[in-house]
Amino acid sequence: MTGALATYGALAAKAKALYGKRLRTADFAHMAALKSEAALVDYLRGRPGWQAAAAQLGESWGGYIGRVELEAALRNQLRQDYLSLQHFAPRADKELLAFPVRLAEQGEILTALRRLRAGDYYKGPPAVSRISMPLQVDVKALALCRDYDGLIAAAAGSIYEGTLRHLRPAAGGQPDFTAAEALLRTAYFRHIYGVIYKKYAGETRRVLLRGFGEQVDLLNLLHILRLKTYFPGEGSGRYLTILFPFHYRLRPAFTQQLCAAPDAPAVFELLKGSPYAGCFQEVDVAQVEDYYRRALFHFSRRQLMAGTPSVYTAVAYLNVKEAELQALVNVIESVKYGVPYDAALAELIGA
Repeated sequence: MTGALATYGALAAKAKALYGKRLRTADFAHMAALKSEAALVDYLRGRPGWQAAAAQLGESWGGYIGRVELEAALRNQLRQDYLSLQHFAPRADKELLAFPVRLAEQGEILTALRRLRAGDYYKGPPAVSRISMPLQVDVKALALCRDYDGLIAAAAGSIYEGTLRHLRPAAGGQPDFTAAEALLRTAYFRHIYGVIYKKYAGETRRVLLRGFGEQVDLLNLLHILRLKTYFPGEGSGRYLTILFPFHYRLRPAFTQQLCAAPDAPAVFELLKGSPYAGCFQEVDVAQVEDYYRRALFHFSRRQLMAGTPSVYTAVAYLNVKEAELQALVNVIESVKYGVPYDAALAELIGA
């Protein structure tokens, strides 16, 4: 413990200090009762964890707050927290702690691919973020590329370049979006696993593998259940294009059994004998995605507050902050668009 505190004490203290600025259940309830997004932004100006985002919204769009502007400002708040944690991280941990950057790159690539497949070849220059991130992709080139080769060129040097080249159709055009999304996510997890096995051992490796491994297991279960529910009759080849080739507690042989099940109820029945039996009692497919988010939140908060200080303390905080962002987006959309307010989520995040 002494060594961990000496190495990660400052990082853990910073993460917990940032967590102390979180929105509470009463904050969410108060915001959900407001009548306009302007009033909501005014309220956020007084909440230390989101002041910078609220200030950006108030300055930049003259009172108009669209979904794109909203999420850009909120994501900038996450970026600011991420960079402040990076300042306290040992040099050896920088590669792993760059996981939000790798996810941001993946998002930029998928946005560009979605635009190309829609045949929309020019959207104008991308918005400039106030918080600079060390991306390995050329964001401007991705926003302006007119074909798939241009997309590949814009992603050159990133962890996704090889996957994009592998996906390039021999006859030209764009690859299947679902397959591309699955393989890009696989490239991300392959990179993360490689860093974990290369740089970490002992308890830190165990916690990292559990944190990222349960994500992989639950995402694979979610993919299988979605296919069984919304695309019945799909062959095993369809599953192989979207499942991650990694596992934590779900063994490959059991995953094959799940894929061979005739429908979603049969998958739920098989899961009763799995390590995740307690997660899937009396739930439907839509609730599985909700469970995935909540399970990641619970594990991350526990590691943040009570785990031995390590690089995962920072990872855990960023996971918790991401969950808070999603709850905040829900509140804002409930005010702006009449989307149902998820009080249960707000209570979980704000406890």
